Amino acid sequence: MDGTDLGGAPSLPVSILALAALLLAIPMILALKKVHGYPARFVIFAIWLRYIMSVFHEITFSPAIAGLSWNAIGSVAIAVTGLLLMTPRHFLLKPLLPVYALILLSLVSAAANDGIFTALNAAVKHIYFMVLMVSVYRALLENGGARFFTPLLLAFAPLVVFQLLSIGLGAVKASEFDGSSSYIGGYNHEATFSIAMATFFIVLCFAMTLGRLLKGLLAITVLGGIVLANYRTTMLAILPVAAIQFVSSAMFSFVRAQRVLLAVIISLVTLAGVFALAGFSAERFNDLVIFFGDPGQYIKPQAEFSFDERRLLSGRLYIWSGYIYAWLDGSTLNHLIGFGPDSWAEIFKVYPHNTIIAYLYELGWAGVFLLLVFWITMMKLAFRAPVGDRATLVLAHLSFLFMNLATMALWQIEGVIFYAIICGFSLFRKVETGAKKSQWKAQLYPV
Repeated sequence: MDGTDLGGAPSLPVSILALAALLLAIPMILALKKVHGYPARFVIFAIWLRYIMSVFHEITFSPAIAGLSWNAIGSVAIAVTGLLLMTPRHFLLKPLLPVYALILLSLVSAAANDGIFTALNAAVKHIYFMVLMVSVYRALLENGGARFFTPLLLAFAPLVVFQLLSIGLGAVKASEFDGSSSYIGGYNHEATFSIAMATFFIVLCFAMTLGRLLKGLLAITVLGGIVLANYRTTMLAILPVAAIQFVSSAMFSFVRAQRVLLAVIISLVTLAGVFALAGFSAERFNDLVIFFGDPGQYIKPQAEFSFDERRLLSGRLYIWSGYIYAWLDGSTLNHLIGFGPDSWAEIFKVYPHNTIIAYLYELGWAGVFLLLVFWITMMKLAFRAPVGDRATLVLAHLSFLFMNLATMALWQIEGVIFYAIICGFSLFRKVETGAKKSQWKAQLYPV
């Protein structure tokens, strides 16, 4: 649990990491003092702790107690603490029903395959999501809307600091098959680091009380950090959110009559930026052109893949083929409820790199169905948010879903944090909108 090697990078010197971690505790403590209530403090501390523990991955990913790594123990501790902080009525929130169903299915699938204990990892991650989402929702209720997000930004300080240290120390990781470089701050893998940076950017988008100049500088810094992490999936996923943020922030600086022309200009500049990004890493994005030229030709068993096809999209097509055909070779019961949570680790050398394919293999058709119900339920919350936040929230959800098509964001705690934040904010905005409508109706139709 959380100790799985994704082709990890070496850590930065432990002495430097320890000193930086101690110094980074200062802004985290300041953030705790700026918010009200235990839920808000819990969210800030949980996120900060995850990013601190993960940077010591050569220590925290190693087995510690009962085969669990220190990182896994930390995740369990956060999940249990979050459960203790939840009030009974929050367990009954309707959006959580798909989460309960997924936990139950994981237990059933595990019991039918390798034993119920194998569902521990999946259960902890779903509980982690649930408690963090509810805590974000409650933190927003208790701190007056989006003002909670400004102090929350301090929990992400470790990402920027450690990335800057990796640049200064020349600690670079050779990425993928093409030998491209990734600056990931001494973290284990560019996938998890870039998802964490994307979460930072999303929270920054929600921080409405932050000054425009400071927000703009931070946005450029974080987006630059995502590019330096050089994980293609995250770069593509975050582009729509970044585009709408820059367009909307610029447009409201001009009078209404000038906004249409400005929107066209910014759209052209954004499009040029996309081409510039593609040119910056042309070899990595060229695979997408090849794949979309004829995607049907890659639906075949692994044995039929040529050498070049096995390397396409960093080997993802080849990996997906192995999982899909292994699932097809299973029994009827395997088709229905899969081979059990995390069962891939015993058979395959590489994780599935696609959440839907992972659920199909581990939990069968039932798992894929519940996963889609889960995503649709959360997306509906975003569509019910006020107009001012709706576009950003919907695009943030779509960005997360896109990440899950080429990596497994929902399998990584960093991805769980990303999703919990946008779902918690979506729930808050939906409830807030409903309350305002009720007040409006009460005023219009007094009893």
